[in-house]
Amino acid sequence: MRRLPQLLLGLALVLAAATGVLAATAFGVGQQAPTVTTTVNLATGPQGATGPPGAPGAESCPSGSKFGKLVINHPGGQTSILTCIVS
Repeated sequence: MRRLPQLLLGLALVLAAATGVLAATAFGVGQQAPTVTTTVNLATGPQGATGPPGAPGAESCPSGSKFGKLVINHPGGQTSILTCIVS
């Protein structure tokens, strides 16, 4: 009987993880492929002003742009993000 709370907690964690996987699959997270790759090379310099907020997701890229991979080269290395890119 002393192990019952631990078993219930373990079962709850497994069910929560399974729910997250099912939700991600239902929303198509991780199933999209970028249609374009853009590379930006940055030099060391002053930080610019904050830009406007971006689109909420790849399904809602504004017209004139498409879902793509943005590669950013900077003095500390390289990073990439998936985003809407104006063509």
